[in-house]
Amino acid sequence: MRRSGRNWLAAPWAAGVWVLVLGLMLRAGTAQAQLAPAPDSARLALKVDVARLFYNTYELEAEYGLTPRLSLLLAPHLRGGRVSGLVSRAAYEAGDQVSGFGGRGGGRYYFWDKGTEGTQLAGWYAGLRADYERLRLRRDVEGWGEDLAADGLRYVTFRRRQSAETIRRGGGALSLGFQGQVLFPRLRLDAGPSLHYRRSRSSAGDASSYRTARTDFAHSGVSWSLHVGLGFVLK
Repeated sequence: MRRSGRNWLAAPWAAGVWVLVLGLMLRAGTAQAQLAPAPDSARLALKVDVARLFYNTYELEAEYGLTPRLSLLLAPHLRGGRVSGLVSRAAYEAGDQVSGFGGRGGGRYYFWDKGTEGTQLAGWYAGLRADYERLRLRRDVEGWGEDLAADGLRYVTFRRRQSAETIRRGGGALSLGFQGQVLFPRLRLDAGPSLHYRRSRSSAGDASSYRTARTDFAHSGVSWSLHVGLGFVLK
């Protein structure tokens, strides 16, 4: 098994990405007072989680503002492709495949209500949410098994064969971040860290290959992630 010890948060390209994100966040904070405001009726924003694309996860988040300070979130997602070392650094092989679906839902509280136009769904916030995900992992491993031979009989042979496991995990998260206008009045940048607690169950039980590091699919316990969303206020 090939092990990867790389830390993607320390990679040069990752540092550049986060410098850019922080710069846009600072620009978004000042842009609130400089750009033409979004309509007073602004209540609904749709966002794509850019950070999760590195994990082969495709998520669309809908945020609906109940009041200037409170909003509700719903974010379904699909996952598919090769298992990335960004997700499972401690135990994975280059050919591992993952597919699945999941979602998260919860609410946010924005700390300041400026009472002016364009401040809906914008500012520093804290959020709570629940998460659920069902994953199917496939990999080729060397092992014994029965194979049908040309003579019509089955023989026990040792070769590489496909192994699969199903992982279900759920939990909750506390997030802190900032969302604001950037470049255009209706465009939103949303970024910040989240602290997670998850419980995971694998069909492989303790033999699962994905339960070593906090980033592994079958890990149970506390972990954290970084969220970067880019979206548009619809109304």
